[in-house]
Amino acid sequence: MIDSGELRKGITIELEEKLYQVLDYQHIKIGRGSAMVRLRLRDIRGGHTIERTFQASERFTRARLDYRTMQYLYNDGDLHYFMDQETFEQMPIAASQLGDTLNYLKEGMPLEVSSYK
Repeated sequence: MIDSGELRKGITIELEEKLYQVLDYQHIKIGRGSAMVRLRLRDIRGGHTIERTFQASERFTRARLDYRTMQYLYNDGDLHYFMDQETFEQMPIAASQLGDTLNYLKEGMPLEVSSYK
């Protein structure tokens, strides 16, 4: 668990059983009231962006992501194949999960891929 004061751009959190990446963070103090935290979040799986406001005292669950170096191999229809540089295991990923990244992929290109659970 992390406090709202520890949130920064790029951190991935679990919220309502979904993974979100923090795109923007604002700490807001309103008059005599308690401080608030306004977050702009991107749903990792769905890709849509939301804005939410929380009490500054709230705590969040930081997502534990596994990072691996992989090499982009090729595409076969809607699937794009990557190879783990350590185990040489090939992993297919759907084009819908890659989003705009597809525009930048070249065969043989090394990348850092994050996975969750």
